[in-house]
Amino acid sequence: MVEKNKYVPRVNQIDAISLNRDIARQIRDNLLENLQAISPVLFIKIQPELDLLIQSAIWFGSVGKRCSTFGQQLLVLAYDAEKLTVSRLVLHFALTVLPGYVKSWEERRLTRRVEWFSQMITWAENSALVLNILNYFRFLKTGRKPTLVDFLLGLDYISLRNNQRRDIGYKYLTRELLWGGFMEILGLVLPIINFRKLQRVLKSWAFGAGLAGKRPETSMEFFSPKMTVGTTCTFCGERPTLPHHMGCGHIYCYYCLNANVLTDTSFCCTICGATCPESGIQRV
Repeated sequence: MVEKNKYVPRVNQIDAISLNRDIARQIRDNLLENLQAISPVLFIKIQPELDLLIQSAIWFGSVGKRCSTFGQQLLVLAYDAEKLTVSRLVLHFALTVLPGYVKSWEERRLTRRVEWFSQMITWAENSALVLNILNYFRFLKTGRKPTLVDFLLGLDYISLRNNQRRDIGYKYLTRELLWGGFMEILGLVLPIINFRKLQRVLKSWAFGAGLAGKRPETSMEFFSPKMTVGTTCTFCGERPTLPHHMGCGHIYCYYCLNANVLTDTSFCCTICGATCPESGIQRV
């Protein structure tokens, strides 16, 4: 017989509730998606009943059969079987499964909304919300009965690990901290790097001899190029947008040329090595 430990950390109980919601949602969504693909019209008509059937199957397969939800089973937890009598099981089913069906039935089945019935459901939802909040604060203080249903039925969580501490792995957290710090460094460093100037310096190292021989004198004659059908930007190789030049006869897009000149004061033509004149770039 498995020895039960009545002390369960609060975080384990909260994790069990979150896991149970996620598992139930995954099962429900997958099944309803497949059923909807078979017959959308029929699916719309019987969706409340399908929801009730799926939720009931999940409940009977977990709490009804093993006295624990799927989330509790993953964390080796369970309800105290001594307190989970038949009457409490029935009430647990009624309080966890049926309210969702009643709300869906009221929204989809009533051809004419009954005012008093709608107000009663709204009042019940608001009351349950307030009681859930109050019960949560009580749970934080006492560490027992995390949900309102558990409190109303007097159900406690027990651990089946025989007083074993919760295992916590820090590898994932360390990896996330390292990547987070690395991304912050990149966010600070990348904006201050002048990539255009870096590109020019690398090109000058690779093709320095060719560009050095092509660099004109400061008294170079000023050329005013003309656009043709096949003219492309010297920098990006595309059809020039707002074509401009530096007086060397080579045409650039305005954005390509102006961005390079503004970010790199030593920028020179990528073909002939000419620098920007004092008068600045000129429109073609």
